[in-house]
Amino acid sequence: MGDLRVPDLNNVLVAGRLTRDPELKYTSGGQAYCKIGVANSRYYKDKSGNRQEDTTFLDAVVWGPMAEFVGERLRKGRAVLLEGRLTTSEWEDRNTGQKRSKVEINARRVTPLEWDDDGSRSGSGPRPQQQAPAPPAPREIEEPIPEDDIPF
Repeated sequence: MGDLRVPDLNNVLVAGRLTRDPELKYTSGGQAYCKIGVANSRYYKDKSGNRQEDTTFLDAVVWGPMAEFVGERLRKGRAVLLEGRLTTSEWEDRNTGQKRSKVEINARRVTPLEWDDDGSRSGSGPRPQQQAPAPPAPREIEEPIPEDDIPF
């Protein structure tokens, strides 16, 4: 039993709303990165039958072209789906000298879950039609159909 190996799996999939406008920045080497916050809520009924909400606030960082997309196209309140992995950031507090750490999502993909008012999905393509297109206008019949040709 001492030989039991647990696979290293670090995948995160979270849907929620952006808690602030994305912060798009660039490293000294020119690499784009964007910091975002996401709120994920779970709803349930307590023992009394009252609806309760449990919200988890998560920080995430996005890199490269995806960071530029997020920074330029998304805003606070937007519903998104994050795909990535958990990472730990560590630093020393400047005021107290204490070591600090934070777990955040290193997001490789951020997908908007809502449509913009102009019908686009924040640059992801056209919005599907809400209703069927109107039927084509009836064409005028140039010659009447003789009654002998009607099959019934």
